[in-house]
Amino acid sequence: MNYQLIGRFIKDRLKDPSLYWLALIVGTAINCYGHLLVPWMRSGKNPFLLLLHELEIRPFLTISTILITFCFPFGVALYSSVGTRYKNRRLESIADFPDRNPSPVFRATRDGKFVEVGAVTSRFFSSYNIETAYDLIGRENWQKIANKGQNADRFEIDFKPEGARYLVAHAHTNADQINVYLTRISR
Repeated sequence: MNYQLIGRFIKDRLKDPSLYWLALIVGTAINCYGHLLVPWMRSGKNPFLLLLHELEIRPFLTISTILITFCFPFGVALYSSVGTRYKNRRLESIADFPDRNPSPVFRATRDGKFVEVGAVTSRFFSSYNIETAYDLIGRENWQKIANKGQNADRFEIDFKPEGARYLVAHAHTNADQINVYLTRISR
């Protein structure tokens, strides 16, 4: 279990004002029900006077139950959101992979048009005026990838505008698109 990651998730959640609003609203509803509505339904007397009477007789117990009704929804909401986020961290990591990867990573159609491009890749493409996959990989290499219809062997390309050499790997998707991963191997 990654306790640093859980700590980061907790810190992120504690910064979210909706957590406090939830605890306030749910805690108030529970308090109104438990300290006002139930005593009123049982006795028919003024619930506010009954609450004041409880505070006089058992102040510690009454105040602690009021506080617990606010802490309980706070704790449940915090645990639920952090637990869900920890459980789905792999999906989050996969989803933001294109934005974190410093090398070009993209998804394109068979005709070379970009479908999905990460932020880093987008800046890279803009700086070299790359508008299609074959502008980067070369028309002949792209045709090999697109016509193969399956995942082919990796190959290397020289990207002359940058003066770098890249290893190109790709994977076909079920949606008739191609995921392409470039890894810089030399400059």
